[in-house]
Amino acid sequence: MLPSSNIPLNEHQLASITQEAFWCFSLSHYKKDGVKQAALALQDTYFGNVNLALLLIWLNSLNLSFSVSDLPLLEAALHKSDTLLHSYRKLRKQIKSTQDQTLYQEALRFELQIEKQQQSDLITALIRIPLVIKTDNNQISLLTHYCRSLQADALLPALESNQHNNTE
Repeated sequence: MLPSSNIPLNEHQLASITQEAFWCFSLSHYKKDGVKQAALALQDTYFGNVNLALLLIWLNSLNLSFSVSDLPLLEAALHKSDTLLHSYRKLRKQIKSTQDQTLYQEALRFELQIEKQQQSDLITALIRIPLVIKTDNNQISLLTHYCRSLQADALLPALESNQHNNTE
């Protein structure tokens, strides 16, 4: 449960939570040192969802939060695309071994489209959750809760990649 001192978002603030803004943040954040490696470890070793982790990092960077009890609503939004994404990712890795770069690049582009759709599904689910502006900086982040649920705490520093000190 969130502390009562958190402030609910107004309509204007909620309108800024868009799939396009999330996608742009994700592309930028994923390029930071160590993030890609940590995200792949989250995905391949701990069976976590990179897009969900990126969403939680993005919300934290915006100083936004929601009740940890609503996290399963976001996880449920992933079910539709997760099976397709996992199957396609496996196929793309098989294509990579053929060394057909053109086919591999096409497969990668298509996989990114699935990723983008998954982010859209997350935003659709997110806007149904009561978001608040965090006023307690000592509050455990949603990313920390998520990583702990996967026993992937060790990835937190690399996933966050000094987001609070970033001025990009």
